[in-house]
Amino acid sequence: MITQLKLKSFAAFTELDIDFSPGINIIIGENGTGKTQLLKAILALSGPEARAANAGELLARKLCRLYHPLTGQVGELRRAGTRGDAILKATFSQGQEVTARFNGTATQAKVSVDGGQAPASTFIPTKEVLSLVRGLTAEQPDQHTIERIFDDGYLELAKQLIKVGAEDLDAKVQLDPRFASIMPRLVNLIGGRYELHEGRFCFQPGAYVEKLGKSSAAAKAAQSFQDSTLRFVPSKSPLLSSGMTAEGFRKIGVLQRLLSNGSLNPGTSGPLLWDEPESNLNPKLMKDLVQVLLELARNGQQVILATHDYVLLKWFDLLMDKGEGDQVRFHVLSRDPDTGQVHRDSMDDYRAIEPNAIADTFNELTKEQVARKMGSLGK
Repeated sequence: MITQLKLKSFAAFTELDIDFSPGINIIIGENGTGKTQLLKAILALSGPEARAANAGELLARKLCRLYHPLTGQVGELRRAGTRGDAILKATFSQGQEVTARFNGTATQAKVSVDGGQAPASTFIPTKEVLSLVRGLTAEQPDQHTIERIFDDGYLELAKQLIKVGAEDLDAKVQLDPRFASIMPRLVNLIGGRYELHEGRFCFQPGAYVEKLGKSSAAAKAAQSFQDSTLRFVPSKSPLLSSGMTAEGFRKIGVLQRLLSNGSLNPGTSGPLLWDEPESNLNPKLMKDLVQVLLELARNGQQVILATHDYVLLKWFDLLMDKGEGDQVRFHVLSRDPDTGQVHRDSMDDYRAIEPNAIADTFNELTKEQVARKMGSLGK
């Protein structure tokens, strides 16, 4: 997991230091304060490019593929109007450090690494990817066109999604208590699961149900399972193309797939970076999604997400349980109106967030609704 990120003269940031919780980290702030840029910096610094023999060249290319500067040169990512090199530095939980620096005309970065390889991050972008996988991973794609449309965050995720996973997912659910508490909740939340068929994702309607008796695989599980097993039972409805399902379901399906094939393995995998998980998601689903993310964190998965949504924020505030070891840290990015610099404030108490533009907007909406109601009553 990542413990600290430092950015200087890079993209939206003149200077930023941020210490991450090993559990859940929520980044909030108005548009243009660099939330997505921060997530992508973590993705780049935790990737294999930073530890390659030609790291300076590969990491510079990675940054350009993530941020798409107009010139195609990494030097353009140095913040205009600042002095000195752009510096990106990440520190990880096992003491590993990765530092990259470059000036405004650079085509490569200078990279220094201390310690071994930290686990790579998993990045889920704002737009869903399941319905795009067939095109992004085609055998003979127009790669130049694809790279002009999609940044590396989308391409990396597509490759992770098509990774072959467990042959018997039901047995995995039985044998691993982490999956018994997470996977059925995800699947039942959207009424089925996404499966890879001939290079494309399809949706199999169904649900996890508790059944009596043990299968041979489940018989190896802990005695506490007794005589009941959780099994996925497909409905009689036919398979659906992923594009025929709701986009909000497809976003949850990405998390389901990453867990199913082992790309995301709580306790061993790197940070889960999720940009606006609430996008196109029915607010009714957010409580269950928050419960899943909390359960992932309880099993050792670091989560770093960026959001604009009050409902999502409030569910974290209401559902976190310190008795369960929950650690939720809020990081607020705000831009100084005079200098244009982005500042960061972090707190472990939702009520201490200041400024909280999301809550303020929600409160303003509530006041307006009350005022209109009172006005109509007075007529």
